[in-house]
Amino acid sequence: MKKILILATVIVSGMALGLAQAEEGDKGGKGKGKGGDPAARADAMLKKLDTDGSGGISLEEFAAAPKPEKAKGKEGMLDKMFAARDTNSDGELDKAELSAPRKGGKGKGKGKGKGGKGAEDAE
Repeated sequence: MKKILILATVIVSGMALGLAQAEEGDKGGKGKGKGGDPAARADAMLKKLDTDGSGGISLEEFAAAPKPEKAKGKEGMLDKMFAARDTNSDGELDKAELSAPRKGGKGKGKGKGKGGKGAEDAE
């Protein structure tokens, strides 16, 4: 009887934990920014990073933001990331540039796909 009670307690606890995590996932907490409305994410970034109130994010404001792992310790990486987003080359990232899809995102380029061939070999 004790074993059944312990097993039932473990199962119920696991289900409660799973439901709590699922609810937390719906709130859009911290993460890699997957999913969601790009315009809403751009608005949030502007509110947080536009310290001078210009309506855009300058390179200096961009550099002051938390850095992604791939940019830490690599000279010039932030400049390249900023330039890739600054499509009109005005020196500031506006809402449209922040919400636009990135160029060369995942799944594109010369990576190896099925069959071990690069993108140029697949043609």
